[in-house]
Amino acid sequence: MTTNPTHFFCTLAPDGPRFPLDDAGSLLDAALARGVAVPFSCKRGECGSCRAQLLEGSVERIAPPSEAAYQVDAGELLMCQCRATSDLRLRFAHWSAPALAPSRHSAKVLVCEPLTAKVTRLVVELQSAEPFRCAPGQHAQFVLEEGERRSFSIANRPSEEGEANRLEFHIRRMPGGLFTEQRLAALRPADLLELEGPHGAFVWQAPADGIEHLVLLATGTGFAGVRPILQTALASGAFRTVSLYWGVAEARDCYAAEWLDEMARAHAGFRWTAVPSSRVEVKQHVQHAASRAAHDWARTIVYACGNPAMVRDARALLQAEGLPKARFVSEVFLPSTKQVARHPWEKVGATFTRDGILEARRRSMEALPQIAALIEPGMTTGEAIAVADRHLRRLGAAYNWHPTYVRFGPDTQRTSREPVDRQRRLREDDVYTVDLGPVWDGYEGDYGDTFVRGADADHARVTRAARDIFERAQEAWRRGLSGAALYDFASELAGTHGCALVRETAGHRVSDFPHALYGKHRLAEADFVPGDGIWVLEVQVRDLERPIGAFFEDVLLKN
Repeated sequence: MTTNPTHFFCTLAPDGPRFPLDDAGSLLDAALARGVAVPFSCKRGECGSCRAQLLEGSVERIAPPSEAAYQVDAGELLMCQCRATSDLRLRFAHWSAPALAPSRHSAKVLVCEPLTAKVTRLVVELQSAEPFRCAPGQHAQFVLEEGERRSFSIANRPSEEGEANRLEFHIRRMPGGLFTEQRLAALRPADLLELEGPHGAFVWQAPADGIEHLVLLATGTGFAGVRPILQTALASGAFRTVSLYWGVAEARDCYAAEWLDEMARAHAGFRWTAVPSSRVEVKQHVQHAASRAAHDWARTIVYACGNPAMVRDARALLQAEGLPKARFVSEVFLPSTKQVARHPWEKVGATFTRDGILEARRRSMEALPQIAALIEPGMTTGEAIAVADRHLRRLGAAYNWHPTYVRFGPDTQRTSREPVDRQRRLREDDVYTVDLGPVWDGYEGDYGDTFVRGADADHARVTRAARDIFERAQEAWRRGLSGAALYDFASELAGTHGCALVRETAGHRVSDFPHALYGKHRLAEADFVPGDGIWVLEVQVRDLERPIGAFFEDVLLKN
């Protein structure tokens, strides 16, 4: 028996893996077969998740594009729709491969000394024969009793400093803190701690063309997070200017002032500014100090590390002054919690946070009524989808993880997998559904609802049915129902509204993009109680008498 030989290879830029491409099947099939992490979702050429820039080589389409096909830009391809005709070199402009999976280590205390009255410098050495690998800006978690964890930025560059397993942390004492006040004060050299890392997407990025300036914003011990990025930037010589704004209560709280002064003397383009808040009538903030400096924001990238209020306000202020949205990289200091034990179907990326999902949900919920208001009678389904996608781009969603679905009239009965009449026009007296799947700052949003034009009582009834079933099913989930039981319950409820539940629309995961890397599981098949904030409950109903339907979906949330 013979097998088709492998003719070509694909390399993912800038420094990704190289993998073989088989004769048959798509580029996406080849990557997934070899376990190579690439972005994808629908596999039908409609969502655009697997689009890539073709840097070298040539491809051919497997099949002609459909009417619903995602329109790629010049020089791009969809991995799910193409096969290679030569060796390839591809790049994903919209996505980066997941960070290295964090690992658990025993860590021996080397140094535990005060930097100020409230900040301690802790240096540990990992007890491992393998060198620890992390990117500048990442953090590690100290594992405490009963699953409690405390996260702290890694303040040094272990590999570049010749001590790959020696990690430094700058830790602010918090009154009553389990680690910072109770454990930290009792530590002595040679004591052992448990540590896991690296974590976080707040990492140094080599500047793209057109970026000439770097601005670093830090509050308190947020300086520990930006310090390795500062070191890397200065060593690279990649920027014309590098500016640090360090927010503290008193100027003397800048515990690294002497070191920063040395860096400024050694690097002509570097300047740093202490921003004390306690000695002025009106409190100063680092973002305002940066704003007053009149940076060339269009040619700048910003890294911000510290309290949530600073990060939120700095993002809004500097983007209003011309900073491109994609050039604000941040790490927010939030309270640590117990580690969440997840079902194997509930994997997330190393940088996942519930706050990221909640923010993606909020922005999707705000976008949906705006888009619905733009859909007018006489518009075709295809035109409505284009209107929705243009509006999402204007709002800052760089791309969608699933295609935007719009259904008019009789097509509201159809699932996302079924074709619709893209030339069907919305009537003055009609019902229609909109299902959005945008990606906001690396997190998947997913929100959908039904809208009614006119005064048709059945249109209003099915619309209420989908929303009511969702609310009652979510309450049942909060009481402990499994995913499978939720859909059985929803099916019973649909009958009370004169509708039938569309069981093919079965709910799904959301996560940091793309959740497909962690498995494309269906909520209706989950024989366990689904976790909070990572599952979307989809409710689609069909009327028992008329050719109409309704749809509602949202993320399942405990509160």
